[in-house]
Amino acid sequence: MARWRRDLYILWFCSFLIQVGFSLIMPFLPRYLAEIGVQGPAISLWSGVIFAANFVTMAIVSPLWGAVSDRVGRKPMMLRSTLVMGVIVALMGFAQSPQQLLLLRLLQGVAAGFPAAATAYLSGIAPRDQAGRALGMLGTGNMAGSILGPIVGGLLAQVIGYRPIFFLTGGSCLVAGLIVLFTIQEHFTPAPAGERQETGSAVAIVRRYPVVMGVAVVLFMNMFSVLTAEPILSTYLEELDAPAGWVSLLSGLVFSVTGLAQVIISPAVGSLSDRVGSRPIIAAALGGAAAMYLLQGMASEVWHMIALRFVLGLFTGGLMPAANGLIARSVPRELQGRAFGVTQSAMFMGNTAGPLVGGALAAAFGPRAVFPVTGALLLADLAWVLVGLREPVPTGSESAAD
Repeated sequence: MARWRRDLYILWFCSFLIQVGFSLIMPFLPRYLAEIGVQGPAISLWSGVIFAANFVTMAIVSPLWGAVSDRVGRKPMMLRSTLVMGVIVALMGFAQSPQQLLLLRLLQGVAAGFPAAATAYLSGIAPRDQAGRALGMLGTGNMAGSILGPIVGGLLAQVIGYRPIFFLTGGSCLVAGLIVLFTIQEHFTPAPAGERQETGSAVAIVRRYPVVMGVAVVLFMNMFSVLTAEPILSTYLEELDAPAGWVSLLSGLVFSVTGLAQVIISPAVGSLSDRVGSRPIIAAALGGAAAMYLLQGMASEVWHMIALRFVLGLFTGGLMPAANGLIARSVPRELQGRAFGVTQSAMFMGNTAGPLVGGALAAAFGPRAVFPVTGALLLADLAWVLVGLREPVPTGSESAAD
């Protein structure tokens, strides 16, 4: 087996293990806050703040960790992230107040960075003509973990309680770190000092490789659009006359089918982007996703939403592998840590902004308004991609890594 394929399978499993662990926590976070003394409406407020906290710090530090990985290698960054996060998440099981939990979530965000480091590592060893396929496959590890995690977390909370789940999540991070330590053998050559200094900041890397900003905008809108409906979905399903006792289950199903479609489609789209290029796939995915949002705003039955969210996942699942493949083919491998750090930061900002904007739109205009506005924003992003995003042909040092 080729080394890059072997390491792809290893990193896929590590990504899956980490994401399952983190997703275990989300279903019971409000109840855990109640257990440590938060009462009444404050539970909802604290839940939102604590949920978003680590995304904020991840958005801030991701470019920094990307720059560090370009100097010291990707494997050290994967080890730093998994081992430190494992300890921090385990400490959440000892929290006695919402303030302590918030502080630990902020620190968790500072320690994060496994996806960007794993993406940069795999991009550095996979053949350029198969980079989209490899990165698309890697991304499905996170997606599959995010689908399975909430289901398992809800069941475990019923059986063993809330605090032990934090220890399990911390343990899953530590196990992933040990797997990387003993199985990934990195042969890393940093860029020359002068080149690293010339592209030493996120601003510098974007100026030198404008495609990085284009991909960052695309991935921001991807995460933003998927999550705008999160705060209002159960309310919207009630508006569609979902049975009262089934709203929570149906809300989970509607979200899960999107993730399921992403898992199905990502490797195939990544492979297609290797053959036809990333730009047409990104454009088609944005156009299709915009159409799905406009149709969701006109839904009249719950099953309409289930079907439309599944098709939405087929389009949004194509964005990430195509976009990451574009970075892999356009930026020299020794500088890709910074590039992927910038795009990861954009994704985390989308994670934070999407639910906030969706909730604000629903509060002002009703839940149905969220969908056409999101669709319109995706169409604006599509117009920008068609006009401003170019797919450069690697030359010089950019192709030397082959």
